[in-house]
Amino acid sequence: MFEYMSAGVPVIGSNFPLWKEIIEGNQCGLCVDPLEPQAIAEAIDYLVTHPAEAEQMGRNGQKAVHERYNWGIEEAKLLEFYNNL
Repeated sequence: MFEYMSAGVPVIGSNFPLWKEIIEGNQCGLCVDPLEPQAIAEAIDYLVTHPAEAEQMGRNGQKAVHERYNWGIEEAKLLEFYNNL
């Protein structure tokens, strides 16, 4: 998911709670029930028929990766965690 976000591609992800929080919270894609093929098809169709919105979702994903979801930030969190053990 983060690779797609970094590349500026809008994400169609499963509606698992954590993924939903990331995708919807950053407005970088759509969440669907992975067991519903019709919902997946509708999400794809939506992005194809709304290219400006899809492009904005892609930009939002890139911004989120550069600001929050990258190894530099995760490294700092991990080091802090280990230092507090």
